Amino acid sequence: MKRMIFLACLLTTYQLMLGQTANENQKIVEEILSLTEKYNKTWETLNMENVAKFHSDSSFRYYRNMKLAVSSNDEFKKILPLYMNGTKSWKIEVTNPVVQVLDKNAAVIGFTGKAEMITTDNKVSDAGSGAYTYVWKKFDSEWKIIHIHESAK
Repeated sequence: MKRMIFLACLLTTYQLMLGQTANENQKIVEEILSLTEKYNKTWETLNMENVAKFHSDSSFRYYRNMKLAVSSNDEFKKILPLYMNGTKSWKIEVTNPVVQVLDKNAAVIGFTGKAEMITTDNKVSDAGSGAYTYVWKKFDSEWKIIHIHESAK
């Protein structure tokens, strides 16, 4: 019981240091979960210009399997349409999402994803199943992704 009280006090102290309440943190968690769902659904449209609207234009990195795939949102807009050329459908099934609120303007979501791609010649492939991490940052009251990391399982 003493340990639970200590942990509750520690959490309260941490939240006060950040200047946020548990309710404010929960609101951010809900925002990030919702935005991540919208972002992943936008990939299903295969419109990479719309996908790129979720990214920061000033700071964006995308890593796939420990390698830098794109180093800016402009590069994403140029390369990903080429990469997705020949794709008929793409979707991801998200499981076990966990959001960590770093402060009122920064949060990280990690989850396990099972991605599937169907090419225009109807070949089905694993399009990136494994662990995903998105770092979200708030710019002028709008959340944007500044970093993506995908690791194959």
